[in-house]
Formats: sequence, C-alpha cells, structure tokens
Amino acid sequence: MAFVIPTLNEASSIGKVLDQIPIGELRREGYDTAVYVIDGLSVDNTRDIAAEKGAQLILEKRKGKGIALQKAFKSVSADYVIVSDGDNTYPLDVTPEMVRLLQTNDVVIGSRLKGSIEPGAMTRLNVVGNILLTVIARLLFNAHISDICSGLWGYRAHAIRGLELSAEGFAIEADMFAECTRNGFYMAELPITYRARGASRAKLSSLRDGLKIAAFLFKKRLNQTRAWNVRSQAKDRGEHG
Repeated sequence: MAFVIPTLNEASSIGKVLDQIPIGELRREGYDTAVYVIDGLSVDNTRDIAAEKGAQLILEKRKGKGIALQKAFKSVSADYVIVSDGDNTYPLDVTPEMVRLLQTNDVVIGSRLKGSIEPGAMTRLNVVGNILLTVIARLLFNAHISDICSGLWGYRAHAIRGLELSAEGFAIEADMFAECTRNGFYMAELPITYRARGASRAKLSSLRDGLKIAAFLFKKRLNQTRAWNVRSQAKDRGEHG
C-alpha cells in the first residue's frame, strides 16, 4: 500500500506527519507500505525532512494540490492508496481501520464533521462553509457524504484508475467525490479528530476558495450531464439507425 502526501512549505509539520504513519502495524498485518511526498516548489526544507524520514519524493514544478495529486496517482502503483495533507491536521493512526473498511468499499473518507474538531482547528466560517459545500455536493450528485472537503481519503487501486480528474487546486476533493459518484463507487466514512494546524499557516482562503469549489461542483455536474446525454443520444441513434 502507499501513502500519498502533497506538500508546499510544510517543514514545520511534515516530520510529524510521517512519524505517525503506522508502518510497523501495517506491515505486521501483511501490507508492504511505501510513503510518497509530492512536493510543489517548497522553498523551505520540506523535501530534506521528508527524505530523512524515508519518504520517496515526487517533485512537481507547478503549484496546486490538484496538480500534485494527479501526478502522484499516475506515478504510484499500490493495492491501497491513502491520501492525506502534510500539515499534521489529519490522524494517520486511523489508517489501519481505513484499510479494513476498504476490504468492502472502494473508497473511504475521513470525516471531520462526523467526528470531532479540536478548538482552533477550524473557524466557524470554515465549518459552515464545509457543511454548505457538502449539502451542494449531495444534492448535485445524489450521494450521501458528510465532509466533501476532507483531506483524508483511502482508495482501492481500481478506484484510483477510474478517476478522471481536472481540478488543479483546492477543488480536488470535490473532483474526487464527483468522480467516485460517476463511477458508482461504494464510499464509506470514518469519523476522525481534526487537529489544530500548529505553526504552519493555512493555504486555503475560506470565502474565495469556497466559492471556487462550489462553482467547480456545478460545472462538473453540468459536464457529466452533457456527457450522459451525448452517450444516450448516440445509443438511441444506434438502436434506431
């Protein structure tokens, strides 16, 4: 299995993230585990720390979380892939449970909103924004999920191969969710505790990026509907031609 962690100037946290990955436990359960850090133009020593901790580096010359994850998904081959942010806000000690859930599901999402949020980890505006975006996603794609913007995801290999992603920035989680619904993947959620960020600064702008994510969801739904209509019309022409 593989851990995929996108980073940009996460020197203050990446070491902590890598230290908490339960590699020993996973290997005892029979999972050969590799860790990949996909770094996009960090100007601090994020890459040095990651390498010292034993992670394999994938370098990306362009900025954007979506760009980094798309490159990682094309570069990494594993039966199970765990995706997490590099800011030490997500509890990677829950990954053995995620892997157990992946035995009967295609995708597992770590839900902050079903779990708990440490004081100072998210502003009230961020919480409300995440809830609204999740409601929009559920209505547009007719799928039940509690936390569309979570940065902790687990995939089986075939699910990774089925993703046709286009989001370059922070809309990548919305893109992944939309692709999972398009493919009809079975999705499970695992309640998690979302931690306060610590010394590193948040890269996401609550209002600006929230609006971008909402717009992406509507555009993605429209594109999927158009594609379905084209396929349906082509099928009808074939049947009646």
